[in-house]
Amino acid sequence: MALPARTNPLFKALKSKRHVFNAEEIVMLFQSVDETRVDTLADALVSYISVNLPAAFERRNGLADYRTNPYVLLTSASVMNLGNPEKFGDFLFNSKLYMALETSFGKQIEAAFVGQYPVQATHRWTDAPEKVAEFAKLKGLSREERAQQRVGSVWREIDRSCVVGSRRFLTSIKSGPNTINDTQVAGMTHAIVTNYKSWMADTKQNYPGVTELDVVLGLTYGTDRTTNNKENQILVKLLEQGFQEEDPVHKPGILVDKETQSVRVYRCIGKEFWAFIGQPDAMETTQFVFLEVLLALAKALGSGIGAAGIEARINAKIQHLATALAKLQFPRNSLPEWVRDDFSEDQLFWFATAMTAFYDEGI
Repeated sequence: MALPARTNPLFKALKSKRHVFNAEEIVMLFQSVDETRVDTLADALVSYISVNLPAAFERRNGLADYRTNPYVLLTSASVMNLGNPEKFGDFLFNSKLYMALETSFGKQIEAAFVGQYPVQATHRWTDAPEKVAEFAKLKGLSREERAQQRVGSVWREIDRSCVVGSRRFLTSIKSGPNTINDTQVAGMTHAIVTNYKSWMADTKQNYPGVTELDVVLGLTYGTDRTTNNKENQILVKLLEQGFQEEDPVHKPGILVDKETQSVRVYRCIGKEFWAFIGQPDAMETTQFVFLEVLLALAKALGSGIGAAGIEARINAKIQHLATALAKLQFPRNSLPEWVRDDFSEDQLFWFATAMTAFYDEGI
């Protein structure tokens, strides 16, 4: 049985690493940043943003599509002084947009950025061909049939694959340090324990000369100290099911299967994840990749939002919400006297907006 998180030495080792901002270090890393690659990344993201960013808010129309926790809503409105429809509409829109983008950004990262790397390799990061073939068999099936088939999927948890030299790298990409939950811990642990031999066998068959396999849990931002520890729980569970640490002293958290010693499992977080994407067999040479990603994102947002007319469309959505919120207000004379006396205009407005969480139509 695994030791509790507070006493397990592996948890302590994995949480001990600190990332301290150092301006001089960043300046040094900038010397390795490739302008052409940044431009390529930005161009890829502009195309993605122009289509997918509007999709994050265009599908929402009336107040019913902006339903949120009414109790938190009332508290937020009071603390943030959201006393009129314009301010409240802006708040509702921005909060929902943020949540929608946080949910979808992992796929944006995969689609626009990951496929541009490694820096030096014959193969780029792509969908695992085995996963493509597996999912192709689901075409034509009903939704229920597809869901049933996915239960037995071998490649479902793998997002990207690449080969460098005699080693293949598979990665499951999660957007951030709090993305993985307990259900996913169980699912990913089961997927690795159940399928790593199949992944290795398919690799040897499809890539002659490849004899080793790395399976990497990747978090696109955060640090070792700021995660919810779920990625580490996966490693601890694997230690109970056929894996051991390769070198606990010098390489804590890198596991290897006991049977063949050819399959390794570990996690990469934030800067290290991007270094891994940049050159998985030589991460020490690509510590600058997270800078390329951030520069490309900043450049793409500067042109992509304007090209898609997103700012004007957002303003129109917010105004639409403000108009709808204004219509929610009750005539004071229609309310009981004690409500009129005890509640201010702002309080009645907050009360009315909170009521939207309980209705589908007419709001």
